[in-house]
Amino acid sequence: MSLGGYRSPPAGPTSSSTQPTLVYQSASTAVYRLEDIGIKVLLAENPTEQQVLQLVHEQNVSSYLPPTCQKRHVIDVKGFKGDPAIHFTWVNGSTLAKWLHTARRRADVNITVRLRAAIAIVKTLADFHKAKVVYNNLSPDNIVLDTFDGSYIATFIDLSKAIILSNDTSNGGQVEKNAVEMDLHALGRILNALFDGERFDSNSSADESDDTSTEGEEHSYRRKRNKRQAQVEGFPTCLNALISTLLLRKEGEETSEKYGNVKDVLSDLQVIATNPQIFLKALKVDDFTLHNRLNAPVDAFYGRQSEVSLLYHAFDSVNKHEGQPMVLSISGSPGTGKTFLVNQIRKPLQEANGYLIRGKFDRRARPDSIIFLALDDFFARLIDERRKNVQDLIQRIRHAVGPGCRVLMNSIPNLHRFMEGHLDDNSDGAVGSSASEHRWKYLLCKLVAAVSSKNEPLAIFFDDLQWADETSLEVIRMIITEPDIKYCLFLCTHRIEDEIPQHRMKRMFQTIQQQGVSVMSIKIGAIAKDTVNTMLSETLCLPPSLCSPLSSTIHNRTGGIILFVMNFLRSLNEDGLLWFNLSTRRWEYDIVGIQQKEVSADVVQHMSQRMTRLPRSMQFGLKLCSCLGASFDVNALRKGGPANEFDVEEFLPFSIESGFLREDGQRRYSWAHDQVQQAAYALIPVGKRESFHLLLGSRMFMRTPAEELTNIIFTVVVNMNHGIGQLKTLAQFHEVARLNLKAGKKAMTLSSFDSAAKYLLVGVSLIKEESWNIEYELSLELHDTVCEALFVIGDWEKLLPNIQEPLQKARCFADKLNTYHTLVRYLKATGDLRGAIENCKHVVSELGDDFPDQIDEALFREETRRVEQLLQDKSEAELISLPKMTDERKIASMQFLNHALSSAFAAEPMLAPILTCRMVSLSVECGVCEISATAFAGYGSWLVSAYKSDFEGGYRMGHVAIELKNRLRYEEGIPRIHAIVYGFINIWRTPFQASLPKHLEAYDAGNFSGDVEFTLSNLYMHGVNSLYGCGDNLRDVDSTTRVYIQRCKQSGQSFLGKFICVIHEVALKLMGSSEKSYASFYDTTEERMFIDGREQSKISLCRFILFKRKYVAFFLGQMHAAADFFELGLSFPIGGNGRLVNIIVGVFIDGLIAFYYARKRRSDENRWTEIGNGVLSLLEVWAKEGSDWNFSNKLFLLQAECFFLRGDERAALQKYNASIKSAQDHRFIHEEGLAHERLASFHDHYGRRSEALTCFNAAKRCYEHWGAQAVVQRVERTIAKLQR
Repeated sequence: MSLGGYRSPPAGPTSSSTQPTLVYQSASTAVYRLEDIGIKVLLAENPTEQQVLQLVHEQNVSSYLPPTCQKRHVIDVKGFKGDPAIHFTWVNGSTLAKWLHTARRRADVNITVRLRAAIAIVKTLADFHKAKVVYNNLSPDNIVLDTFDGSYIATFIDLSKAIILSNDTSNGGQVEKNAVEMDLHALGRILNALFDGERFDSNSSADESDDTSTEGEEHSYRRKRNKRQAQVEGFPTCLNALISTLLLRKEGEETSEKYGNVKDVLSDLQVIATNPQIFLKALKVDDFTLHNRLNAPVDAFYGRQSEVSLLYHAFDSVNKHEGQPMVLSISGSPGTGKTFLVNQIRKPLQEANGYLIRGKFDRRARPDSIIFLALDDFFARLIDERRKNVQDLIQRIRHAVGPGCRVLMNSIPNLHRFMEGHLDDNSDGAVGSSASEHRWKYLLCKLVAAVSSKNEPLAIFFDDLQWADETSLEVIRMIITEPDIKYCLFLCTHRIEDEIPQHRMKRMFQTIQQQGVSVMSIKIGAIAKDTVNTMLSETLCLPPSLCSPLSSTIHNRTGGIILFVMNFLRSLNEDGLLWFNLSTRRWEYDIVGIQQKEVSADVVQHMSQRMTRLPRSMQFGLKLCSCLGASFDVNALRKGGPANEFDVEEFLPFSIESGFLREDGQRRYSWAHDQVQQAAYALIPVGKRESFHLLLGSRMFMRTPAEELTNIIFTVVVNMNHGIGQLKTLAQFHEVARLNLKAGKKAMTLSSFDSAAKYLLVGVSLIKEESWNIEYELSLELHDTVCEALFVIGDWEKLLPNIQEPLQKARCFADKLNTYHTLVRYLKATGDLRGAIENCKHVVSELGDDFPDQIDEALFREETRRVEQLLQDKSEAELISLPKMTDERKIASMQFLNHALSSAFAAEPMLAPILTCRMVSLSVECGVCEISATAFAGYGSWLVSAYKSDFEGGYRMGHVAIELKNRLRYEEGIPRIHAIVYGFINIWRTPFQASLPKHLEAYDAGNFSGDVEFTLSNLYMHGVNSLYGCGDNLRDVDSTTRVYIQRCKQSGQSFLGKFICVIHEVALKLMGSSEKSYASFYDTTEERMFIDGREQSKISLCRFILFKRKYVAFFLGQMHAAADFFELGLSFPIGGNGRLVNIIVGVFIDGLIAFYYARKRRSDENRWTEIGNGVLSLLEVWAKEGSDWNFSNKLFLLQAECFFLRGDERAALQKYNASIKSAQDHRFIHEEGLAHERLASFHDHYGRRSEALTCFNAAKRCYEHWGAQAVVQRVERTIAKLQR
């Protein structure tokens, strides 16, 4: 068997005769071999008793040692040809002396092969010591090496000097210790020879003996008298340290670095063999070692095996289970290695061809910029890495985000670089700030969804989440719960400290879990002492056992906090307690000095103390960097430093080598840890921090050209704001206020509204009473801009005082319009709808237009008549081509009338149509603006309402609204206009199915423009139409409404989400599912929702729930319940409000219920007949003046039921068949099934069982196609009864 290119020599010669063969002879002994038996004979003519007892001792030791020990096995002590002798089992192999002799001539016997041989030797010695036997005779001639299963086995053959240790401890065990030390020292010489290749002299000519001899004999050898020379350069430091330590034991050198037993030597050798890339590295004397500097790793990872397993399990789970996303939250104290743990995700992510997006929140940085920065860094890495096969990713982003890439380019410039050449040159359209906030949140979700895929999973990591602001946490929640995002693992780390509030993160995690995403937590603490030992062993390249005293001391002094451990280690090197010895070519340490060293209990304080020992220029550089943030570029450092007093090129390499900073590429730098930054900042005396910041900001401002200022504006302003207390003059106040305005406006263009508000509030605080006279434009713009930012982030407490200031001090009413615009939106957002209407009234009146004071029937008729007169002579083309409105005051009036209109729907319903009419009148008389499109749509919805039922007129106004929207490129109005036109108007004239894609189109457009309410209203309308109107497959309705509910929850629109839950519940009931949608998504019940709606006067919700109950009961054959819900519904009238598809279908179902009960011939027959005929009359009008496609099948079925009631079989049969055909032609599968079922009941009533069965089976097939399993089961029971 070969091992490392070395083959053991063949076994010695054997003879077919029974005569033993002489293998070796000396003056005192001879060794014979007889097949597998060896014989050692004393040749003395008169052997002494001591010599004979020595043979007996060798037998006793052999017997004493357990069978597992690799030793010469003595069979017996008996004479051989009259001489005393021992008989033993022959050991195959080669003596170590011969092995070394052969190895010198073989290049393939490398250090790895020698290490395996060393481990075998040390293992055998360890087994001896474990059995309490000291070998006491280690030499190359007494060790036989053989190969087995790819490794070596070492057998000790001469047991004559072995010592069996006693259990007597009366002398303190010193004798035993001395004996063990003798073996350890001898082991050092053996390993020295094994790795050095040092030749050993011997009394005998064993090397000249027969090469076939395999059982060595005990020979003394003479070690060269010169002390062991240091290993040559290139020899592994770790092995050098191990061997040196063993050899120094008998040379009088006392050190804490020593081996107390062979077991530790064996353990160290095994560690070295297991980690050759670390411990078998060739020693290279570089600048670090020459200058005695420790090059400690900054991102090494040790221990945490169980935590890593959980991390890998989470990633594996995400890649399975249909790609459902998961959150892994890692918490712990500062410096415990949370980030290093997360970094271990890189390996499985790389193997899965996945992506990593990572960002880090910082207490001093703008938290609302971190998500953008993380994505920008991600795309920068994609560009730099030139990763193959990114075309799929580019196409996914292009399809999902499209022109939204241009919207995000200010915040994520590298996305634009990545997608360059793959985007259409479409304008994104400008939107207001509040709309912009929703838009970028939506686009971020779409972007992340595009990045992750089954073949390219995604991990998103945010470090130090405890510093995230509410906006960032909300965006993170939206991303995690985005239904389109699959195969994504979200990782976050956060600190557990008493002074850091945890409630925001906990609330976010709870919300995420409530929305169906799994959240797993890992809490990590200090690393174990063994882990510290491993870390030091690998850092210093020393055997683990030799590091144990050092690691134990460091662990005790630092508490096992890894950041503290590494910084303490560097401080030991800087203090001369840990050094590289060029003579011995290894790291050494002063354990006594280390144990006596004073150490701060706090890592920040310790690092600050360490920094105070640095040269003053280096300390100044660290202070400067601490004020530049978590990361910075070299130009910022140059601009902030004092001219000719600070050498940046000297400072940066020094700080990196010292472990304070790290280079991120492209001359950008970041702190190794935020606690290092904190320690550097602590170098600045508290009383001088304001002036330090102000001086730094001023230097950067003065040294930056105006055209470049935008690039560093945030750094400049943050430092100046820290030094505001040092400002003296009004001119200085105004200068800093102007810079804050610049920073705030830039932050708003980056969608960082929280940061913008902070900058702008500082700017406003610098505006004094006299500033309105000296710097009027600055004062007004600051207040207008801060109000906008505060409104976007919803900080009402700060908003109101800032609104009052410009309303009181603006020089003209036109300068107050922006403030009124914000005030009205604030009142609407906080529910003060009447207050919003009153302020709109005031503004419109100030602008010179009338606003109705008292609403009555006469005013209503007057307004509608006036609009009718204005429109009666104008064609659609004329309305669409009306000139644009140019009068700024009229445009402002339209804006505030529109504000009032949206409030009036809920607060003053009678006012809504009047305001709509006013807006239409202004558009016709003064020209059209964007809001005119909404006005015409609103007027059209009023025309088709129950007040007018003018379907043609309403459809005409809807068409005008759509075309005006297109002409004026009013993309922001798509959600509202589509909701009105395709949800309320066109359903009366065009097929239900035609509206479905328009609602989804409006949803996408609305997310892009930011109209949250109407964006999600389109999803609600899509769900209503899909279920009740079109009869789409219920399984599809189930899956889509789940997504719609999630999107409502994501956007905080719980009211709409609960409406969609009602739709989902209908689908579940008809499918026969026992799941409760309300409980699944909102932890409530339908009854609770109904009671709350009734108590809170939410009539529309109560009406919607009652219709759902009526609809489900009707299709499940529960006619009594359906009739009861019909009666309850009368308490919640529709009135003149717009009618969605469910209202239309509800009227149709009411007619079927009415005719059903009319046929029962009960006492209330006349009432039910009257109700049925009333519904029939309505459907006749709808079918005639509205959409034949939508209403004909319903009309035919109601007519059939009416004829059935009258007993006109022929007419009824004709209408039933007409209803079936119409439903088939128009793809209303659910109502086709209903028509078949009613026809079946008709046949059954007249005793035509066969025809009834045929029709029931046809109904069953339709319901199956619909996916209504509960309805199918009901029909099957009916069929079974008929078949009896």
